Amino acid sequence: MAAPAPPSCPLPALSRGAVALCLLYYLRLQRGRRLREAARRRRAARRRRARARWGRRFALLWLRRLWSKARSSAFWDTVRAKAFGPGEWAENFRLGPATFDYLCGRLRGAIQRRDTNMRRAIPAEVRLAMTLWRLGACTEYRAVEQQFGVSRSTVCKILRDVCEAVVAILTPAYVAAPAGARPAGFPAPPPQLAGVLGSLHVPIRAPNENAAGYFNRRGWHSVVLQAAVDARGCFWDVNVGCPGRQSDAQVLRASELYQRAQRGELFPGAAREVAGVQVPVYLLGGPSYPLLPWLMTPYRAGELTPAQRRFNEYAAAARTVVGVAFGRLRGRWRCLQKRNDTDVSFLPTLIAACSTLHNVCEMHGDVFQPRWMVEEEEEEEEEEPFEDGEGEEGAAAEIREALALTLRD
Repeated sequence: MAAPAPPSCPLPALSRGAVALCLLYYLRLQRGRRLREAARRRRAARRRRARARWGRRFALLWLRRLWSKARSSAFWDTVRAKAFGPGEWAENFRLGPATFDYLCGRLRGAIQRRDTNMRRAIPAEVRLAMTLWRLGACTEYRAVEQQFGVSRSTVCKILRDVCEAVVAILTPAYVAAPAGARPAGFPAPPPQLAGVLGSLHVPIRAPNENAAGYFNRRGWHSVVLQAAVDARGCFWDVNVGCPGRQSDAQVLRASELYQRAQRGELFPGAAREVAGVQVPVYLLGGPSYPLLPWLMTPYRAGELTPAQRRFNEYAAAARTVVGVAFGRLRGRWRCLQKRNDTDVSFLPTLIAACSTLHNVCEMHGDVFQPRWMVEEEEEEEEEEPFEDGEGEEGAAAEIREALALTLRD
């Protein structure tokens, strides 16, 4: 006979509150597990990023060694240690330390560069010193590389940057028309003289395009610097870049000075009566320039009156200021003496920067060594006078005749 089955034991029924507590506890455990997993992943990611960052730094250190060649900067270290006297400053940088500090302060914002991961930026002082040394020494870029411990490609770029900064920042302040009709230094007769106009041929390498246009009558390639010079030997207007084959009259007509003077904007309202003629403020030029109401030229050879001869003598004496100014410009910045290998498109900026720096040095009283002086050769203007005949009659001739009458023996 089969044994009877034991009575069943029913499970205790859970209340809804207990079920909710169990579910809440389970969700809390799951949330903690997920948080711990997320924290573990963040720590692993930070470790990976740290290893990658140190790997990049290590690679940059090696790349920097491979990218930049170690060069000596002993020359500038000596300069920075104040071991140079005033004479050595003038010999190496063509100006004094006070003027150097002034230029550095004015140009720092335009020529300073930031450090990069690959290399440290060259300080603004070194950039300016390299440019001045290159302009004054007229040596190859290889010599600048050896002196300052900078590659030749960097020297080329720095030269452009500093010259552009000089033209953009200093030229408007230091190359400007005089405020008065007769700057101090010019003798009183004849009156209304504001400056002397002249031109300088800067030798260049034969360009790839239009080489014949740059071949001047002296037998070499050049670009023309036209400048108006005051009695102090400073330039108050420069025009650079015309090919050397052009005549002085062609260079003049292509300049902004000519356009402003023809419109009466050069010295407006400054005319005065001289010997019964209204004489404007004018410039004095050589025989190769046209005679204009604002540009006086000497009388042509022939039967001249005593007053006309005296005017020619005065014009010849006054025009010596141009030769002296150009001689000091080329003597201080010797890059203008020899054939310039700079690209023709950049030459106007370089020559304009040299002209501005010449004015800065002259106005700040920097020493100019007499042995630097370059004697300007005669332009042989008397053999190639202006032949167009413009202005020989009319107002310009009357103004010149009135000015000649003011001269006395």
